Amino acid sequence: MLLRSMRLDRLLVFLFALAGIHSEGLAEPKKLDAVAALHVLEMVANAGRSLNFSGTFVRQKAGSVETSEITHFVDGRRELEKVERLDGVPFELVRTNDEVLIYLPSDKFLRSRSNVKDRSFPAITKEQLATVSEFYDVFLGNVDRVAGRFAVKVILEPKDDLRFRHELWIDQKTSLQLKAQMINDRGEIAEQIMFTQIAVGGDITAEDCTSRYAEEALTWRMDKRARQKVSNGSPNWHVSAHPPGYRKVLEMHKQINASGNEQTHLVFTDGFAAVSIFIENRKKRGFRTGLSKEGALNVYRRVVDGDFVTVIGDAPVSAITLIGDSVVSSR
Repeated sequence: MLLRSMRLDRLLVFLFALAGIHSEGLAEPKKLDAVAALHVLEMVANAGRSLNFSGTFVRQKAGSVETSEITHFVDGRRELEKVERLDGVPFELVRTNDEVLIYLPSDKFLRSRSNVKDRSFPAITKEQLATVSEFYDVFLGNVDRVAGRFAVKVILEPKDDLRFRHELWIDQKTSLQLKAQMINDRGEIAEQIMFTQIAVGGDITAEDCTSRYAEEALTWRMDKRARQKVSNGSPNWHVSAHPPGYRKVLEMHKQINASGNEQTHLVFTDGFAAVSIFIENRKKRGFRTGLSKEGALNVYRRVVDGDFVTVIGDAPVSAITLIGDSVVSSR
């Protein structure tokens, strides 16, 4: 198929031609059909998995700013990646395929995660592709410059009120995602992440993805069982009607004090938004039911059978309340 063989810059000209416009730009975003939209995003996903690159990106969310450095290397057998936080408390994540090590030098602690399917920016996951295909319309915008490179703006417009709008800037030459914004239901930028500098190809090697703490960490405490597995269902709680496209990715139960009080933590996601549910059976002073906000996050609180339920996430109020009102006790 013709679309399958095109680089993004050539695909852009091709799509502009189909729309009967010139490649200098669009008067307004142009909606892509399902085939073209999926192909564009598959190119982005493939670039994030298959290219060697290194760069610096900045994440802005809820008034905080965090700068990280990423190095990504693929040799046909392995996908290696290192992400290092450059400000605040030191943090380093090193990936080998789906195995992840998290270095916390301030605590002299090394965490281990297995079978991790999620990927760091600039990757797009299979789950996100599936979510876009079913729940978003995809629009092609104008060409802009990000980190000194020409990038095509791609807009993901939700078909319902259960998710936020996303805007992506995709490198014309390599199809790598260079910038992403999440726009909330008030039209505000809830989160932005973008490269300020990036190099693709070149002399990147596997050694560049080795942790700077690799030798030192041999003397640290290690948590090789840190991965939390999804359980088949809580004996006490479940969500009876979560939004379409959302799925449970985490379920944890823990005792929170010597009196035997417990907390259940559930996480649902559609690949973009993440919604946490906290359920506690201890008495909470000042617990106010209803809707509120914590920074860029929407929060919904209610009491179910005497227990306190808090739902919080970077999702629209409609999704937060649907999940919160569907929390049911199985006792």
